[in-house]
Amino acid sequence: MKSQIVGYQIIKLLTVDSTNNYVAKLVNKSKVSFGTVIMADFQTKGKGQRDNLWHSDNGKNLLFSIYFDSSFLTTNTIFYLSKIIAISLRNFIFNISGKNVKIKWPNDIIINHQKIAGILIENQLKNNNIYSSIIGIGLNVNQINFIKNLSATSLRVLTHREYDLKSLLEIFINVFNSNLSTLKEKNFNYIDNQYHQHLLNFNKWALYKENNSVFKAKLSSVNEQGFLDLVLENGKTKSYDLQQINQLI
Repeated sequence: MKSQIVGYQIIKLLTVDSTNNYVAKLVNKSKVSFGTVIMADFQTKGKGQRDNLWHSDNGKNLLFSIYFDSSFLTTNTIFYLSKIIAISLRNFIFNISGKNVKIKWPNDIIINHQKIAGILIENQLKNNNIYSSIIGIGLNVNQINFIKNLSATSLRVLTHREYDLKSLLEIFINVFNSNLSTLKEKNFNYIDNQYHQHLLNFNKWALYKENNSVFKAKLSSVNEQGFLDLVLENGKTKSYDLQQINQLI
């Protein structure tokens, strides 16, 4: 694969619709290199999972996207990129906050059942093979007030400190780069162990919602395709993808 160092170039924007969209436009114009990071003070249409919007106060939080060469992965193993990012982000937040940080499938990071960060990855194909990925990350940093009915927290709320966003970004990039060798070497068993160790409700009974039906199940794994494997109360195991099910906290 082509070598890349994530963060060798960081481009800072004031306002953008979303950093993922901005990177995608650069890709279409062939004006961006692998490893480039785009960060913004504010997103007018920040994106989350399931077409949700990411709400963030201007200049308060870390909002960025990475253009990543993921061509060494296949359509069957691309979710390991999501896992290594979640592990990196979880460990990064833990090192700063000292709190019990959990990964909530598919790509949220939570503390005390409150969301502190989210990940959105958009993959590009070439000749039906994985070619590249745009990794979008939002981390609540200095924001202290959140919209009504949004269960969220931030580093400032948790630690009573304000943070320099650029410095935090550089620290995260170092953590991510240090973990990349595990992914490039395709040490998937190690990644799975690390991921499941910090996965919310792993091997525990919890409530899930499919359509309008709420049921109890035990989370046995997140498989290599990124599907949630649940043990149902009748003892059978069933796999669910992102569009089929919601995990209730």
